[in-house]
Amino acid sequence: MPHPHPYRAFPVLSGRDKLLPFHLLGIGVHHEQEHIRRDTGIQDYQWIQCRSGEGKLKLGGTEHIVKQGMGMLLFPGQKHEYYALSGSWEVDWVIFDGSGSASLFETVGITETSVFTLASPEYLLSRMQDLLQAALTPQAQTLSNYACSAILYTLLTEIIQRVSVEGSDTVGQQYERLKPVLDYIDRHYAEEITLQTLAGLLSVTPEYFCHLFKNATGIRPISYVNQVRINKSKELLLDHVQRGMQDIALQVGFESASYYGAIFKRLERLTPGAFRRSYQKS
Repeated sequence: MPHPHPYRAFPVLSGRDKLLPFHLLGIGVHHEQEHIRRDTGIQDYQWIQCRSGEGKLKLGGTEHIVKQGMGMLLFPGQKHEYYALSGSWEVDWVIFDGSGSASLFETVGITETSVFTLASPEYLLSRMQDLLQAALTPQAQTLSNYACSAILYTLLTEIIQRVSVEGSDTVGQQYERLKPVLDYIDRHYAEEITLQTLAGLLSVTPEYFCHLFKNATGIRPISYVNQVRINKSKELLLDHVQRGMQDIALQVGFESASYYGAIFKRLERLTPGAFRRSYQKS
């Protein structure tokens, strides 16, 4: 029986495996990249990360240089061509699919084939090696496709935290910049919190602060504050079952029980009282 290729794997997927939100179709590391042209695009998703050398990606009417510390994410059905510029172009690649793929990338605004600069690219290469080892594990010995799905999800979330386009901050860097604000909200959620106060923590105008916050989190600052307050109120609802709604509302920073109830229902799709009853012993 031939030994598996030590640098490449193409897992055999059952119908059940393909129901996983992320499933691995193929992976290769330390790959000497050949010239690829796909006039109708690729059928699934592919992440290609440069280890050494340089290559070029032709995409529509644009061209992108891909070198060490960079990667490219190929979306299904988009015409493209890529090849080494000179000499050796060594890459790691992973082909994947699943119902969760598009929505995961959409969380950071990635909706089409793109080239990225990476923060800590060596970490991703190490994670790719872990994924290859899981893929090479015989299916008869373990539920290897489930293991691959878990590692693949971790890899993809690490990628979207580390990618940036044209010098913009990565998601990780955006959250790090917001850390003083997030810490402040966590400590002062029971008090009045204004945009001016939060913007002042970053020494920016309230308008620019709102832009930064929504760009990083996808929601407005006040929506985030309300979510923190609602989450804190859940602890009080369950730990202090005799406490009234007005008391709980004031303790977490809402001005009235009615406003608290309206926000709770909008975010959780049930009232605070219904939430409390759903966790009470019969």
